[in-house]
Amino acid sequence: MKKKSIIIITLAALVISLISCQHTEKKLSKEEMRKIIESQNTLLGECFKSGDASKVAAMYTDSAKLCPNGYDFVHGRDSIKAFWAEDFKTSKTLEMKTDIFTVDGDAEVIYETGKANSKFLYKDSIYKVTVKYINVWRKQSDGSYLLDIDFWNKDKK
Repeated sequence: MKKKSIIIITLAALVISLISCQHTEKKLSKEEMRKIIESQNTLLGECFKSGDASKVAAMYTDSAKLCPNGYDFVHGRDSIKAFWAEDFKTSKTLEMKTDIFTVDGDAEVIYETGKANSKFLYKDSIYKVTVKYINVWRKQSDGSYLLDIDFWNKDKK
């Protein structure tokens, strides 16, 4: 009887161990995080150049927070879409490049700081703007990463 109990306990421990291993999230290296963010920033730039507020808004989580330079917080994807739609009425993004300074986080949330350089058309003139930013990218159920927090200020240069 004792031998049977020991076998059952051992098997139960093995099953629990295997189950817990399956739920362990793969850790991401900083290099892997940087590659994900570089890819997302490239896609984000393309969305801005399209001038389509729906495409830009699709880069944000449903509950995202946007904090544009000089404005109050904008909460939620629908409000973010409306913000960009209004902006796109008067300007067209011609170019957007990011210079990532730092990345950190884990497989669920990646934090990014950097500068973004944009060129845009406004009232028949081309302007160049550099902003400092902090972005928080959150992993979605499909494995993609979307902006959950997007915060920037105009660079003084």
